[in-house]
Amino acid sequence: MMTRQAVAVAMAITVVQAAAWGQDGATTQPATAAAESGSTALAAASAPASERPNATTLQKVTVSAELDRARDMIAPSLGAVTYTVSQEQIKNLPGGENTTIQQALLRAPGVVPDSFGQQHIRGEHGNVTYRVNGILLPQPLEGFGEELDPRIAQSITLIDGSLPAQFGFHTAGVVDVTTKSGATLDHNEVSLYGGSFDTFQPAVQFGGTAGRLDYFVTGSTKHSDLGLENPTASYRALHDYTDQQKLFGFFSYTIDDTSRLSLLLNVSNTDFQIANSPGVPTAFPLAGQLNTDSTRINENQNQQEYYTVLAYQKNFERLALQLSVFSRYADVNFRPDAGNDLTFQGVAGHVFNGYLTNGVQFDGSYLLTDQHTLRGGVIADATCEKLDSNTFVFDVDPSTGNPRSDVARSIYDSSSNNAVEAGVYLQDEWSITPQLTLNYGARYDRFDANFDHEGQLSPRINAVLKLDDKTTLHAGYARYFVPPPVQDVRLASIMKFQNTTNAPDNVMDNAPRAERSNYYDIGISRQITKPWLVNVDAFYKDAKELIDEGQFGAPVILSPFNYARGYVYGAELSSTYSYHGFSFFGNLSWVIARGENPNTQQYLWANDELAYAQNHYIPLDHESEYTISSGASYTWKNDRVYIDFLMGSGLRQGFDNSAKEPVYYPVNLGYEHVFHLDSSGKHNVRWRIDAVNVFDQKYQIRSGSGIGVAAPQYGERLGFFTGIAYEF
Repeated sequence: MMTRQAVAVAMAITVVQAAAWGQDGATTQPATAAAESGSTALAAASAPASERPNATTLQKVTVSAELDRARDMIAPSLGAVTYTVSQEQIKNLPGGENTTIQQALLRAPGVVPDSFGQQHIRGEHGNVTYRVNGILLPQPLEGFGEELDPRIAQSITLIDGSLPAQFGFHTAGVVDVTTKSGATLDHNEVSLYGGSFDTFQPAVQFGGTAGRLDYFVTGSTKHSDLGLENPTASYRALHDYTDQQKLFGFFSYTIDDTSRLSLLLNVSNTDFQIANSPGVPTAFPLAGQLNTDSTRINENQNQQEYYTVLAYQKNFERLALQLSVFSRYADVNFRPDAGNDLTFQGVAGHVFNGYLTNGVQFDGSYLLTDQHTLRGGVIADATCEKLDSNTFVFDVDPSTGNPRSDVARSIYDSSSNNAVEAGVYLQDEWSITPQLTLNYGARYDRFDANFDHEGQLSPRINAVLKLDDKTTLHAGYARYFVPPPVQDVRLASIMKFQNTTNAPDNVMDNAPRAERSNYYDIGISRQITKPWLVNVDAFYKDAKELIDEGQFGAPVILSPFNYARGYVYGAELSSTYSYHGFSFFGNLSWVIARGENPNTQQYLWANDELAYAQNHYIPLDHESEYTISSGASYTWKNDRVYIDFLMGSGLRQGFDNSAKEPVYYPVNLGYEHVFHLDSSGKHNVRWRIDAVNVFDQKYQIRSGSGIGVAAPQYGERLGFFTGIAYEF
């Protein structure tokens, strides 16, 4: 009964592993229940009797593998493009597990780095969905600081392209983190990492099993004097300390052979200083303010995020179900330097922005026949947003624009927004022949907020054709509906600043709207030789009400707006090669992203740029036309050495994003050695050293010009780091 179903799954895996690499650069694939339990049993049978797991342990492993397989079948990525970074590949990045999820994603094609921990996938700004073990996480607050820690990951998978119907709302990409399990779950570690820029990063992780309970907990803290990007090309930034704390817990309780309860808990707290630039001239006189040194400005920002997800999974003979409830709270608190901000900028605002989201998700998969698998589900969440600001400004003469006096006054504003978004989908995976699979369906989404009410029916279809044993072709179409961030500044708030130094160029203030788009994707995967895999993919998106975001003031808080029309298209070439201990990956991406006629939140724009963009397609500020990522490593018995390389043609800058930033090309090197303290293999010490940007390139990420770019930002200069970890 499962023969054709297994063929379909194998075809999907072949297509979507477009640029995946494992321990030795090998392509990684989700293990089936049979393969996973079979390999476990083989290892157990060959182990010494004193170390051989008992029958209860083997049964538990088999049950967990079966539940994992059923979970993966509930929401597979059939027909989409998937790139997987394994746990071993994470170790080949600068810092290894001490790095960020963003740095791992940057090694997938089509992903472009930006400031404040952002990345752009296939020419999109944000619009990313995050999952842990297939469980959807509440949408994070946009901005700097990443709460997910690579220490939790067995693998990190990016799913993009033409997404099946189960993926909605945020569709630029789905980042699916598979947590450690099996042998990697039964692992305790204490580590310390640090080096240049006063970096100090201790961490702990504990995992294991207790009866029917699996658990994994990791916590870390980080201090550095390079928190946000340096606004100058100097080696050390001024006033740029950061302190960050992260805590993550994953708990899974197997109720019986067919059901499981999972709990995710996450806490992150980050403090950042806003870096200073020397030599900034004073712009406004302030009574009693004698400081004219811009290096002494003291702006700070704190960001906190907390979420919890509780999921219940139940399997029947042909039916698999999963129900989850989730909650997330996040806030950003920007604290200005009132005197200095007024002197240099003419405005100083204390800003608090908070979000609370609660929701529920239900997904199911039913094996109807040998040829048809039905899938369906529903998701709904409610979000409340609050924005409080207390802003000091100077009153100005409306006829001259000059301040009336050197005494500032404060303007308090408080606003809130709320929204409910919901989606329901149904789709069929049809195994037409052993070589051809069609995944088709539709979803309906609603977005109802105090500032917008919209809905859309969105068809989806993906075809996967296995041309021969080495070649797989896929093509797909998806209609997307992307709700805007729950953030709308009303005209009444803007009018409070008329005739002050914080008045915008205009008072046009249409509310943000949902983006609607048609997305097309086609690609081919070819196993040239056993160790050499090549993939090519092309995509095109045309959109109405294309959503973009930008930073339009000193606080690192992103504000959304829409272009009436937009389009994004591009192509990707990726390749992996592995032979014995040597592995290599290389990605080349090309993308064009354009928008015309900004028609919401227009007050954020300068009048001259707004007037031009209303009748011209302009590049989106996050477009990087060409991007290359590449790396190679060699691993032998107790050692590994790697080289890692990123290159890009630069993000946009200048009037209406008409110019490009300079090309960047940082190169990284590293080495790791493992010391075995005993013969059991359970007590080891890992030591590593990393050199970041070894040629010390002074490269600019942002110039401070362009739409929604508030300040210059430069990439990290040459740095040396070392770390030691004790495993037990």
